[in-house]
Amino acid sequence: MLAHFSRMPLVESIPRPAEAYRFAQLPLAAGKANSGPEDHSMRLLKQRFRRSQLAEPGVRVRPIFDDFHLLRMEGSYEYPRHQHMNYEVILVDRGPYRCDLNGEQLALVAGQVLVVKPGDWHQDHLRDGQRHHVLHFRLGATAPGARSMPLFRDGVKPIEQVCTGNYSHDRLFLRELQREAEASGAYSPAIQDSLLEALFWRITRGLPPDALNESFRRLSEVDAQRSRLALVFEKHLHANPTVVELAGAAGMSARLLTILSRRLFGEAPARFLLLLKLRRAEEMLRYRGLSVKEVSDALGFSNPFHFSRVFKRVVGVPPSRW
Repeated sequence: MLAHFSRMPLVESIPRPAEAYRFAQLPLAAGKANSGPEDHSMRLLKQRFRRSQLAEPGVRVRPIFDDFHLLRMEGSYEYPRHQHMNYEVILVDRGPYRCDLNGEQLALVAGQVLVVKPGDWHQDHLRDGQRHHVLHFRLGATAPGARSMPLFRDGVKPIEQVCTGNYSHDRLFLRELQREAEASGAYSPAIQDSLLEALFWRITRGLPPDALNESFRRLSEVDAQRSRLALVFEKHLHANPTVVELAGAAGMSARLLTILSRRLFGEAPARFLLLLKLRRAEEMLRYRGLSVKEVSDALGFSNPFHFSRVFKRVVGVPPSRW
């Protein structure tokens, strides 16, 4: 086993059409010639990628990585049969990779990924020339006092622990992980955590949905529901809709909207919408340099005085000092 790295302390985009902008060409400075053909305009193409509304699970589950290593074989070796205490991810770089997992033989080619779970009995059949990456991690809960949940359902078959798709391009995460381990610079632990967590969720997305633990699948559905409902509120930041109007936009009754809003956001609908407005107001005041009146008008407040009173009551300082 070569190139071992000890534990390295660690949202899909929706493409939007390119936006074209046309600017009047500024006159050339005196004495400077235009070497190319005369053109009285220029075009700037911008393509925006927004956060996906199809949220992956991850709000209450966090992978805690123990170590990462790259294994290259010179010769052949039968690795002793062993039982895993934590999760292990095997990403094949040069195959085939062969192993026995809980009594079933598996063979993976380059780009495939196998996720071994705690309690599994595993034996590698290593052959000359093969190469693969190995990640060891645990699953933790991010909410205080919450218990972690298993990734797989009970009785999952070994073949269901193999991800679908080709993960060869995800070796980028591992190269960057190695680079941060070697550099050991400022913020390296945070960068490593982010790289490994992103890789984990990509791998989880490639597992058969039926192979996942029911609580894990339900968590994904709750996060997706939270994301969809938050989008409804976001679309009404510039108005003052009633709860009934918000519920209609969300395709549900006012009673159900109130229940879900309290469950998912911890606030009643009207209160949550107000908090979103004030968060947007902070951004507009701080980063866009808008006046109090401009922000008040943009966010649907009746007048700047009403906006200022509400802002100070909730935030603690008047918007003029923000």
